[in-house]
Amino acid sequence: MYPFLPEFFGIKIPLYGIMTALGYIAGIIYCIKNRERLKISKDDIFDIVFYIFLGAIIGGKLLYILFYWHDFIAAAPFDKIRYGFVFLGGFIGAVIAGVYILRKKKIPLLKGADFFAVPVPLGHAIGKIGCFLAGCCYGKVSQNFLSVKFSNPQCLVPQHLHGIGLYPVQLIESALSLILFFVLHKLYRRKHFDGAIIAAFMTGFGILRFLAEFFRGEDEIYILGITQTQITALFVILAGLGIFWWSKKYGAKK
Repeated sequence: MYPFLPEFFGIKIPLYGIMTALGYIAGIIYCIKNRERLKISKDDIFDIVFYIFLGAIIGGKLLYILFYWHDFIAAAPFDKIRYGFVFLGGFIGAVIAGVYILRKKKIPLLKGADFFAVPVPLGHAIGKIGCFLAGCCYGKVSQNFLSVKFSNPQCLVPQHLHGIGLYPVQLIESALSLILFFVLHKLYRRKHFDGAIIAAFMTGFGILRFLAEFFRGEDEIYILGITQTQITALFVILAGLGIFWWSKKYGAKK
């Protein structure tokens, strides 16, 4: 694929970064357009999204360094910053930062979590297109009609897999994330108890990530026959179901 835009004054602009930025922008726009439902200002939205984004980046990078220290050391200096994030770390970091900033803004935790959970899969869907363009998160070898072939020498697919059909797992995950976004959007607009949307997001996104791992081709840490990411996804699913049970019993209806 095409990891970079054409050079401009000798500067390479990675499409992965552009698509990630567009994902966050889409999420912010959604929040601004629907902010009356949570009764918060634009400034509050920017502050909360910034903290969640920062927490996800720091958490994802720290756990990547912990799990893949040798890969991190071997990477080029610029790639150390651009690539290499772990889903679990990003999720934990985003949750910690989100809880902190929501409490600081004195926004009810479950109400705020429901509101900001809705656009997350939208941003993820856009960001995954960036993964596809960069060649990261590539799929397993495939001979069926869905397969795609990477040949750009600057893409992140290993050289020995160039020209070989691979599952377009990034695009599959993008499409499923977009579906999840529309489902959450519909649920949020209906009458629900506080906590129902964040629980639905965690459960749905966890299932999505668990299934997507079966088609991923990157080397992973395997435990009991499944990957570290799938184990993380299972914990996220269980946490989502736990929040659903608790919030249904004690959450406020609206």
